Amino acid sequence: MLGSSVRAARVSAALLEGGVNALPIVFPAVPEKAARLRFFLSAGHEEAQIREAVAALVKATDSVAPADQAG
Repeated sequence: MLGSSVRAARVSAALLEGGVNALPIVFPAVPEKAARLRFFLSAGHEEAQIREAVAALVKATDSVAPADQAG
C-alpha cells in the first residue's frame, strides 16, 4: 500500500528502471489513497530474485516521497 496513485506510479517506474516489473493499482480500481503495487510471482522465480525485488522496493519507496511530503 503506497497511498496516492501518483506515488504508486512513481514507485512502479523506479522499480522498472531497476529491472523489477510491479504494476500500480490505482483509483478507480482501488479507493483513493489506497493505491498499491501488484507483483507477479511464479514458481520460476528464485529466492535471490525475490530478495532483489524486495531490496529494490525498499530503495524505490525510500526515494519517492509520499504525496503529502512532496516538496
